[in-house]
Amino acid sequence: MNLPTSLVSSQQGIPRPEQMPRAVQRGRSEGYIYTRTSRRRIDSTLQTGLRRRWRTSTFSRTALDIRCAAADIRQTSLGELQRTEANLPPLPQTPHSSKLLDVLPYLVKLALSDKTLVVRLGCALSCMAISKVSGLAVPLYFKQAVDHLTAPSETMLAAASQGAAVALIISGICRVASAIFKELQHVVFSPVSQAAGRRVSFHTFSHVLALDTSFHIKRRTGELSRKLERGTQSINMVFRAIVFTFIPTVVELALVCGILWTSFSAPVAGLVLATFAGYIGWTAMLTQRATEARKALNKMDDLTSGKAVDALLNFETVTLFNNASIEAKQYDRYLVGYQKAALDTEKLSAMLNGGQGAILGLGLTAVLLAANWGGAATAGDLVMVSGLLLQLWGPLQFLGYFYRELRRSLVDMEAFFNIMRTESKIEDGHVELPPQGPSAANGNGNGKAAHGGIHVELRDVHFQYNRRRKVLHGVSLTAEPGQSVAIVGPSGSGKSTLLKLLTRLYDTTDGAVTLDGLDIRDLRVGSMRDAVAVVPQDTVLFNDTIFRNIEYGRPGATADEVLEAARMAKLDETIQAMHEGYDTLVGERGLKLSGGGEKQRVAIARAFLKEPRLLICDESTSALDTETERAIMASLAELAVGRTSIFVAHRLSTIRNCDKIIVMAAGRVVEEGSHDELVAKRGMYHSMWEAQQRDEVEEVVNA
Repeated sequence: MNLPTSLVSSQQGIPRPEQMPRAVQRGRSEGYIYTRTSRRRIDSTLQTGLRRRWRTSTFSRTALDIRCAAADIRQTSLGELQRTEANLPPLPQTPHSSKLLDVLPYLVKLALSDKTLVVRLGCALSCMAISKVSGLAVPLYFKQAVDHLTAPSETMLAAASQGAAVALIISGICRVASAIFKELQHVVFSPVSQAAGRRVSFHTFSHVLALDTSFHIKRRTGELSRKLERGTQSINMVFRAIVFTFIPTVVELALVCGILWTSFSAPVAGLVLATFAGYIGWTAMLTQRATEARKALNKMDDLTSGKAVDALLNFETVTLFNNASIEAKQYDRYLVGYQKAALDTEKLSAMLNGGQGAILGLGLTAVLLAANWGGAATAGDLVMVSGLLLQLWGPLQFLGYFYRELRRSLVDMEAFFNIMRTESKIEDGHVELPPQGPSAANGNGNGKAAHGGIHVELRDVHFQYNRRRKVLHGVSLTAEPGQSVAIVGPSGSGKSTLLKLLTRLYDTTDGAVTLDGLDIRDLRVGSMRDAVAVVPQDTVLFNDTIFRNIEYGRPGATADEVLEAARMAKLDETIQAMHEGYDTLVGERGLKLSGGGEKQRVAIARAFLKEPRLLICDESTSALDTETERAIMASLAELAVGRTSIFVAHRLSTIRNCDKIIVMAAGRVVEEGSHDELVAKRGMYHSMWEAQQRDEVEEVVNA
């Protein structure tokens, strides 16, 4: 049998633990290891790396460690991930706006929340100070060297040469020290920025996943991902720019002005400050216009990315309708808009850079003329002034870049913070749903039904997506523990919406939904959803192995339990026929699986694995052939024993044996009863049944 390479039976040959990668050792401790093929491929890489470790460079060892870590992550079981705590401190409160004065306290709290990171931040700032002081010492010693070499008499030439040599050596040492400590500050600070980035990314991702369905259906995936990506990158950029650009430049400016003031006069230092002020003023004026252009660029970027992702996710529909050229032309229209916005941004950037260069050039000339006013300055003085200013202009240009990027980043943060300030409309309750029903607690259940069923009740439920779209009108129904209930009706009658209320993807507009007598709004969402398994009409799978997709139903399940769930879903034989077996990657949204029900059966296997108290099936067998459908329905009937089950179905023959059938039309319950009772009433259900019976007869005749 072709077992999954991620977690399989440990009855095969087991290597020594020290020969296994960490993920394999972890699997072995849980009673599982990899198959021979996967283990041989991974262990071969590791053993080759270990044999040659003494010859391997640091970079090669790092690459090997990264490959091992990647394999480690891929092979980590969902159960282990579930047991692992992220141990990340919460983020500071999201700022009320993206203004700098609101963002700065947020960044400070973000940096100071970890004592280890605070120490690193202090060390990085110390390295920065040493680097700047050492760098400013270089022009001072160059001044001494030049003054020595321009000695007025030949008798002093020997001593001057010796003094110049000493000054040049010291200046060289200072230059080296400045370069070393400049890079060292980045090395020391990197864990700070990376840790902050990880926290922001983790909590942002968690926050978005916790938002309600109404948020996600209004967002385009590509647009949302770009906003989150730009937002997290902007926080990291501002964080680093403040530490490595703004603070060092301000410190360096103060030191240069102090040196020029003491060496020459206050007017010389004043010219430096005037140049600085003019530079910042020009930058601020042009950046304001660039900010508006950046907003337009971001908007077009969001639309372009959203269009591309939308077309790629639905490429099969695009291909079947032969509309690839139309999609490409629509994408090009967004690209044209993006191109125009990008050109506007580039023009403003060119104007900004040109003006900055002119201001710096004029400022340098003015300061040199002022320093030499009256002819009192030596050649060494002019060299020192030139060196100090040129050393200052570099960071000053970065400061201009920082200011432009700061404004751009604040624009990016605005959309990011708007998402972070968005609150879910589904408020979490504080009541835990009991993990088992009364019958199970009293020992009346057995085997897989040990969790017992849930008493489900809807009391006068009304629901509307918006003011113009009212879907449910006073719906009331009950499902007793262990009872099977079917909901049928024409398209648009509110069947799927009712299921969304049961799983609390939405809250009712009016009325109440109760589970075991507890209002669903008072229950903790996590405990409620742990007790419910849903087999949806449109199954979307992760781009992972079949094994991992089934295991997703209950992270931490054993390999035998996963295999049993696949067998119960009539999926095991199909998987075994695949070349990679349970290790087969299903592709994006499961597109590598056939449309003949394989995706639906994976979803059904998840439900078997979860062993829920409430089973919800939303036309889950609609894509299956008749024979497979009957087998699946038999399995679902077995799973439903002792549990409450609710089926939404179009094909009435699949639900005729349910304990109760609810007939809906236009958002209302119009009939209720068993199959025989509803047929005898000769109402809406009877008409639907007769129509489907005629269709089935015609299909048999035409076949």
